[in-house]
Formats: sequence, structure tokens, C-alpha cells
Amino acid sequence: MTTKLLQVEIRLKELKKLAKEVLVLAEKMTLGKNVQPEFSLKGQRWYRGAREILVQNKFSGIEEFDNCYEHYWERRSGTTGSRAFSDIEQFIKMGLDSRTVYSQNKKDHYDLFLGCFHKAQSLLESVMDEILSREMPIISQLSFSLTASEFEKAEELLNSSTDITIIRASGVVVRVALERHLLTVIETRSIKIICNPPNKPHPTADDLLVTLLKNNVITAIQKSELESLFKIGNNCAHPKEVVKSEDVNRLILRGKELASSIL
Repeated sequence: MTTKLLQVEIRLKELKKLAKEVLVLAEKMTLGKNVQPEFSLKGQRWYRGAREILVQNKFSGIEEFDNCYEHYWERRSGTTGSRAFSDIEQFIKMGLDSRTVYSQNKKDHYDLFLGCFHKAQSLLESVMDEILSREMPIISQLSFSLTASEFEKAEELLNSSTDITIIRASGVVVRVALERHLLTVIETRSIKIICNPPNKPHPTADDLLVTLLKNNVITAIQKSELESLFKIGNNCAHPKEVVKSEDVNRLILRGKELASSIL
């Protein structure tokens, strides 16, 4: 996980803890206890901190979040109606404003506040999923760009000599690059790798292919072809196995084509 995502995750945990404190104070106020100005202070800290996280990460549900803070009823026509009698903003400042009428309808105010607050907190916690989904294709594209570069270098290496050692080296480079790209795709999609046997210390290329197939990232035909290509790469790494230049060339060209479609 990148430093930016780790920072967002840490901040979300802090805000979640603060949200729990806000809810405790809200309940106490409903029971008639004096929780001001602490309640207003923590409520505003939560809202301002949460909203800034959403703004910085261009969250798609920012309008929904704002509507929880200042809640307006929606008319049947779909247009915005009058403001609700209680929402996050109005509830957290109750007790600070002498004009606020609260004593007669405590439960109604509290229930509406809870509905708005829980929805707002849910939207906040979903921002991490939106960030991950947004960055997923970017990470995969970067991975493929690096893989494609290594494929090209391997092709140059293959075309530079007929020496069997050079041919084998070319095939090994491609095999490693292809396996690393598939692993990146799995990690980016947050897919659990299926190892066989389960206690295997490190997943093999076969494990990656099975995982990708079961998660509908690749088709059975693609899996079969990739298995064939990995076999060529494995042969290149073992001196006793026979390796042909045309097979390694197929590994490079077809491997690059398949990698470009698996993102």
C-alpha cells in the first residue's frame, strides 16, 4: 500500500474513534446531561476533518455527505424542499444557542441526527474503497508498462545472438516479468491467492493462474496459453531442457499481448 493510502487509512481510524465519542455525547445530551461545549467542538472537528478527506480525494458522494450535515427534504418532484428540523449541524450546536427549542421533541431530534450521522460516517468509510478502485487500473497499467519494457529488452537480447545461453536468458527475463505482472494484478484487485498446497511458502505461476481464473480475471483459454508460455520460460531456466529460439520468440510476443489484456 502506498504512503498516501496508509495516511488516509490512519486518518480514517482517528475520525472513526472521534465519531464514537460524538455519538456518546449525543446520547448523553438526549438524556438531559450538559455536554456542551465539548459536544459541539468534537462534532465540528469530526465533520471538518471528514469533509476535508473527501474533498482531497475527490469523493463522488460529497454532496450526499453535505446533505447529512445540512439535511433538506426531497420533494416528490425530485427538487430540494425545506430543511429538516434536525440534522448533524443543528443537533451538535443544541444547548449553545438560547433560541434552540429542544426540550419537547428530544427523541425526534436525536433519531434524525443518528440517521444523518450514521449515513455520513458510512460515506466517509467508503472513501478508501473508492480510492483503491480508482488507483487499481493505474497501478496495473504501470505494471504492464514496466513489463512491456522488459519484454522489449528480452526481444533485443534474443535477436542479438544465436548463443543458447543468450536465448535462455531472454526467456527467463520474460518469464519473471510476466509472473510479476500477474502478481501485481492480483494484489491490486485485493484477491487472495489460492496456493496448492495451502502451506506453500510462496505462490507459483500455477497458483497465480488458478487464482486469476477463479476470480474471472482470465479465461480458461488464456490460462491454458499462459501455462504453455510459462513452460517455455521454465525450460529456459533449466539447462537440461531443450529450448528453441522460435519458442522463446513466441513467449515474448504472445506474453506481451496477453499481459496487455490482463489488468
